[in-house]
Parts: sequence; C-alpha cells; structure tokens
Amino acid sequence: MNNKLKLMGLIPFFLLMVFVLPTSAAYKFTNPRIVLPVRSKGLDADSRSYAVVFDAGSTGSRVHVFCFDQNFDLLPVGNDTDFEFFAQVRPGLSAYAKDPQAAANSLFPLLNEAESVVPEEFSPKTPVKLGATAGLRLLEGDSAERILEAVRDLLSHGSLEYEADDVSILSGSQEGYYMWIAINYMVGNLGKPYSETAAVIDQGGGSVQMAYAISRENAEKAPTVADGEDPYVEKFLLRGAEYYVYVHSYLSYGLLASRAEILKVSRNSSNECVATGYNGVYKYGGKEYKASSSPTGTSFKKMQNTSS
Repeated sequence: MNNKLKLMGLIPFFLLMVFVLPTSAAYKFTNPRIVLPVRSKGLDADSRSYAVVFDAGSTGSRVHVFCFDQNFDLLPVGNDTDFEFFAQVRPGLSAYAKDPQAAANSLFPLLNEAESVVPEEFSPKTPVKLGATAGLRLLEGDSAERILEAVRDLLSHGSLEYEADDVSILSGSQEGYYMWIAINYMVGNLGKPYSETAAVIDQGGGSVQMAYAISRENAEKAPTVADGEDPYVEKFLLRGAEYYVYVHSYLSYGLLASRAEILKVSRNSSNECVATGYNGVYKYGGKEYKASSSPTGTSFKKMQNTSS
C-alpha cells in the first residue's frame, strides 16, 4: 500500500481528532501548540509525508496540516515544537446557504495558509480532504451539494493532491464513532477492555453525538435499521482489541441549531428564552428568526417548557 492510500486511511481519524484539540475564538487565524508523542526526529525529506484536513463545522471552518514519519507518527510542522498547523475562519459554510461561491471563497485564506506550510516539493503528493458536518446536513434542497461543488472547484485549482470524493458531508454516526476513537486514543485507552474506555458526548453547532463501547452480547441485541440508515452499533478492531461502539447523532440539538428550533416555537412572537430587553434577528442555515424577549422577562421555568 502506497503512502497516498495510507494517508487517506488516516485522514478520517484525524478529521475527527481535530475536533478535540484546543481552538481560540478570539482570532480569525490561530495556531495553538499541542503536545503529542513523537518517536522520530531528524529525518530526511524522503521520510516525511504531509496531509491537509478541512473541518467544515457549523460554527466555522478550520484547516489542519499534519506531518508524518515513515511509521505515520506525528512530526513537527515547520519548527521543533508545533506538531500541527491550525487556522480557522468564521462563520461556517452553512452561513452561505444562498451563495455557494461565497462559501468556497471563505476557505480560500485557509487553503493559502495550508499551502504555505507544506513544502513546495511535497504539495503534489499531499492529500487534502474536507469533511462537513451537521451545518450542511441541515440545509434544505440542493444547497449543501452546491456548496460542496464550489469547494471542489476551489481545491481543484490548488497545489495539493485532490480528488472530488475527498470533499463530503460526514454522517452523524461518523462524527460520533470517530470522536470516540479520537478521545480514547488521546487518553491511552485503545487496546484496553471496553469497560475501561471513555464515553463521549460531543455538542457541535448543528448536532449532538453520543458514543460509548458496549459488550458483544449487548451489541447483538441492537435493533435492526432500515436500509440507508446508520446502524446503532459499529464494530472496530483497534490495537488488537475488538470494540462494539454504540453511537447516535441527534440532529438539530447542537448549540446553534437548537436556538433556531426554540425560536421556531415562538413563531415570530416574543420568547421567554430570549434575554430580557433583547429584540433582534437570529440567522442560521440561511434563514432568519425573530428573537425578542417576553414582556414579562426571561423565565427559566417557561424556557424549560418551551425546549421540551
């Protein structure tokens, strides 16, 4: 198996792993320092490989650049301390539901940043992948596909190795079980019995994912699903251990999407969930929702009734 195929096999894992790395909302571009184990240093150029991953989330778009040695352990990117290059822009692609070209253009500065990090001689053989999440899954009609097509066109004119299938929307289950793998990898649980692994709850902008390992016996009791639907349990073989991971994604329960759902209930009237004195418009997924406080003020009790 060549390096291209090996790297592309690793990218989905790193795509979800990047969700748990620290980010900063204070800057348009950030490059946080993280500490990950590295066993190989001082390698010549032929021993390195690069990969570029775009995480197109509901709240923003991020790009990550990774460098690997021959064993696909992480190496420093650009200096002796940073093991990942990271940059982000806000808002996310779903904010441009009615303007696919603007959505693609929002990624242009990230692509430029990534291309400047990857050495020129590596660019033609450095794969780039973009995974979009619930923000695009929630868009109506063909809006999501039109955005993806515009993004594909942008990447096709770049210097990195790209194929059309490398731009896609992740399913809710993919978000959940890759997050489970990422968390348990980072805390050193992979290879241990399933009962010693961590459960994961991930709240994004558009959805919430829940994932945890269960016994084989319980996995066999999982209900069947209709064709085309995500299964309740996924089986993995990781570091010599067999895992059955229950995963479920709750669409519209993310931080941003849930606000829109609550405002839908009020049907353009006042809402007890809105802070006292506020009167404005909330935009999400290409739609606008009136957001105004109730004349009687904010009420936690009434807010619970509304959200339920």
